[in-house]
Amino acid sequence: MTALDAADQRPNVIVVMADDISARDFPIYGSTTCYGQPAVTPVIDRLATEGCYINTAWSSTVCMPTRAMVMSGRYAHLTKWWDNGEFGKSKRGGIYPIADSSPLTIGQLAKQAGYRSIWVGKTHVTTGSSYTRFGFDEGVFTPGEPEVRGTSPFDHFRNLKNKEFWNSDSFLWWPEVQVANHPDHPGASFTWQKTAISDYGPDIEMDHILEFMERSKQQGKPFFVYHTSHLGHQAVDMASPRHNMTWPGTPRLTWNADTRTYTRHRPKITANGPTDRLSTTYEKENITPDELKFQIEYLDFQLWQYLEKLKQIGELENTVVIFTSDNGTKGWKASIEKQRSLHVPLIIYAPGQPQFVQGKQDILSDLSDLLPTLAEIMGADLPSFDEYELNGTSLWPYLTKQTPDHRDWIYAYKGNRQMVRGHLLLRDGKGDWWDCSDLPHDMDSFPPIENLDTLSPPQQAEKAMIDEVLKRFARTDVGGPHSFHEDPSRRLTESEKQKMRLKQEKLEKHLMKFE
Repeated sequence: MTALDAADQRPNVIVVMADDISARDFPIYGSTTCYGQPAVTPVIDRLATEGCYINTAWSSTVCMPTRAMVMSGRYAHLTKWWDNGEFGKSKRGGIYPIADSSPLTIGQLAKQAGYRSIWVGKTHVTTGSSYTRFGFDEGVFTPGEPEVRGTSPFDHFRNLKNKEFWNSDSFLWWPEVQVANHPDHPGASFTWQKTAISDYGPDIEMDHILEFMERSKQQGKPFFVYHTSHLGHQAVDMASPRHNMTWPGTPRLTWNADTRTYTRHRPKITANGPTDRLSTTYEKENITPDELKFQIEYLDFQLWQYLEKLKQIGELENTVVIFTSDNGTKGWKASIEKQRSLHVPLIIYAPGQPQFVQGKQDILSDLSDLLPTLAEIMGADLPSFDEYELNGTSLWPYLTKQTPDHRDWIYAYKGNRQMVRGHLLLRDGKGDWWDCSDLPHDMDSFPPIENLDTLSPPQQAEKAMIDEVLKRFARTDVGGPHSFHEDPSRRLTESEKQKMRLKQEKLEKHLMKFE
């Protein structure tokens, strides 16, 4: 049976991941934002107080390693995704795919447990139709992934030459939308949705998600939504083609505190000239200024949409909602100092669970914990550690008051730089040590430890533990995925080869459940 107490009714699960937003940018975490006015987030505040929020949750330093960690429940010594643009090499050359290094994914868990699943938004761990290797039933990707982007019949965006790499197609205004395996298009692995200049990518994503939730309810199946939003990430936007990487405005919102409802005002963008020219200007109606605050508030609106749909279909009490982010905000992301790029929100809301912690939780968690947590919520079986190494620890026993503690350390990385935090000490990617026994309000102003010889006995014990963690996960392979976590120049012994074969055979037997 599942972890929730609903008789014969497995809980739905919704995971929403923001893009490049630190915990410090949310009011519930203190809202010490450096960018403009602080956001107002009544729904996120409600989820965090009626549910709970983890005071110290870590991502990795940048996007792609974090998404690999969430997808797999593993650190980079196994996934080989150490940094954006720094990956292990596959046998075929090129990037070592997560689905190869870590075939047990959150999508595969959902499949094993009998869930309907959809992955929506930004991927950054796959290309094109290969999303199916992660186990999801459906997908909606904005922009469409590079592998298949050239098949789009809509060329309005690629004509703007200053839009390169992730900005070569829009994910906000006038988005490129790739819809994968939708029942309206049987036999087609993906289709392209036609959009217009006043269409907003996050709205289109939510339309697909809410429709998927209703369909799943009608089919009598529990659902898993993995919503990897672009909101929070700076962009060169379609309606502001000359802007240097800003936070494009969102549709304007109004919050009614008495009824606890949002009103979204219909946006309109008018182009004063051909849209394939940089000289063209745009008139905007019902669109906010370009500021991070408004993108955070739009996430709040979307979480309100989730709650309203869950109430409408009678599933609010039977759903677990998890909200987090992939790394810190611009100006903090990619930093290896203290926990500036690592400290992200982690909010869990489970209104149907009677024994559930509430409010701020002073525990340590990193995003490798999500996969085992989801497995326990869904009732999916996990292989033993000997069969398949997972680095995360399920939060569910702590969240449901079965245990008073969670874990003693959390871990992150950027290339060969490692960061570890315990309850008393933090060792950052520069090799500096910080005293985190007395939490500062901004989670950054830790006192430096100048002399390790002055550590107290409890701190000395924790330092020894951190040193072991650093040694265990240190990067030792530079050329490929099959180093067995040792010096890649040394050949494996026959007994080591046999051990690897046995592990692979056990894992393959376990993964046969997904077929």
